[in-house]
Amino acid sequence: MNAIIIGAGASGLMAAKQLSGAGLKVHVLEARDRIGGRIHTINEKGPRFSMEGGAEFIHGNLELTLRLLKEAGLEKQELEGDVWQVIKGQWKQESDFFERAGLVIEKLKEVTQDIPIAQFIERYFPGAEHQGLREALTSYVEGYYSGEVSKTSSKSFLEELLSEDHQQYRPVGGYGKLMEYLSNSSKESGAIIQLSTVVTQIKWCKGRVEVIDESNRAYVADKLVVTVPLGVWAAGSGVRGAIAYTPAVPAKIQAAQQMGFGAVIKVLLNFSDAFWENQLVEKACHVNTGNFHMAISDMPVPTWWSQLPQHSTLLTGWLSGPNAAKMKDFDDETILAEALHSLSHIFKINFTDIKEKLQWYKVLNWTKDPYTRGSYSYSTLRTKSARKVLIEPLEETLFFAGEALYDGPEMGTVEAALVSGMEVATKIVYGQR
Repeated sequence: MNAIIIGAGASGLMAAKQLSGAGLKVHVLEARDRIGGRIHTINEKGPRFSMEGGAEFIHGNLELTLRLLKEAGLEKQELEGDVWQVIKGQWKQESDFFERAGLVIEKLKEVTQDIPIAQFIERYFPGAEHQGLREALTSYVEGYYSGEVSKTSSKSFLEELLSEDHQQYRPVGGYGKLMEYLSNSSKESGAIIQLSTVVTQIKWCKGRVEVIDESNRAYVADKLVVTVPLGVWAAGSGVRGAIAYTPAVPAKIQAAQQMGFGAVIKVLLNFSDAFWENQLVEKACHVNTGNFHMAISDMPVPTWWSQLPQHSTLLTGWLSGPNAAKMKDFDDETILAEALHSLSHIFKINFTDIKEKLQWYKVLNWTKDPYTRGSYSYSTLRTKSARKVLIEPLEETLFFAGEALYDGPEMGTVEAALVSGMEVATKIVYGQR
């Protein structure tokens, strides 16, 4: 039996490892000229250390991710440092990502029939006295979950809050090393991983699939696993990266459009020195920034973090949710200017001075990327029912995987993608038996 997998991200590579290890002939087709998908560890340029252009953190003690790291002989490093809120130039240290989290959780538990977060906020936190809480909660949903408060499910948000593990890690050397391990393991079992191959059509019937790329090359298999991101599914037909199905699969596309998929822009800035550890900055900000890990601000590019516990000259900027969607068509130079402007105000450094310190930068506009079209999934009121439709195999021939198709508390993470890839491979192998 042979299988084609569309997409060499975490989910596709996990499926490839499992299927090839079970004896199937596996051919992975990837649109980009690299593996990893929304994992993009950058080593070849800029600073002499790895940088994450995409997924960066391990959000808790996640079983499959940690098991694979151990298999690959890779280490993880726990995050350290201080987290700050910087609102109207005032620095305030926070142990929670938004104020009065306990009260928010208490009120979320009172919700009986699911409603969007925007409606929850309006119902439970009206009036001028709750303005700060409303703004902070909105910022949290948009920034951390990459969601829209008008669409995000209150009940799912509560489930994710209650399941959060406050221990956070980075894979030492970047997630890219884990992707290399999955890729190499698959190849050792005979899998072919073919890059720079943009799939445009899938012609299928029970027991047979023909996949056609933009160069009109055809690939034939018994089984197909589609792992494209939710943003590509929801984009519909006629755009780059989209795939036409014959027979068509309108229910799948409609289901994808009912699920939440955020927007994100990530900015990597390397400076001549770690100015945020400078005593002059500490004096200007009136706080000790020497152990700076993260700042969440009210600036155009609001969230910034360092590489602690590793000391480096790199800062990472993060803009997600509706505000990232508004900037998705900006060119890199404009986004860079917004990023430097934001840092200038946060750290109270002259814009010209901070620009002169900049040695290297890279803007990762994932929402503009035709093979991603966004960040990661979040739960709407219709996500659970829509996911059941999208994940259902067709005629034991077409199978579907990806972080958005994972049904569990780690939605939107690398863990979700890995688990989904493993589960779809199990379905195929089990069916083979």
